[in-house]
Amino acid sequence: MTPETPPPLDRAAYMDLTDDPVQQRLLRKALEVFRQGGGGPVLKELAQEVLAGRVGLREATRIPAYAEAVLDQGHEFRTRWDSMPDSEREALARDGERQVAEERARMDAERVGRGRL
Repeated sequence: MTPETPPPLDRAAYMDLTDDPVQQRLLRKALEVFRQGGGGPVLKELAQEVLAGRVGLREATRIPAYAEAVLDQGHEFRTRWDSMPDSEREALARDGERQVAEERARMDAERVGRGRL
């Protein structure tokens, strides 16, 4: 396995949040960023617990310390978002759409490679 392709995870850890495989994969990648510390120590622990399958993501956000860290991260993002010029917001939105399209194309290519369409 390469860093780009994380090991399989029981999707039950986050599948109740979305049934879109692309969104699930991007959510998994975000959890990997948090597991590496990209969100602080509490979100790192949350991601470790979810990725290890010890707790589902929805359940984890009901744990007060995790919920507070998620909310704090959301507030920080909202503050940065509100201070951005419209052109920067639009660029970020386009980048997000590009990432979703690339992930969808990657997943389609994987399906074709496995002989499934």
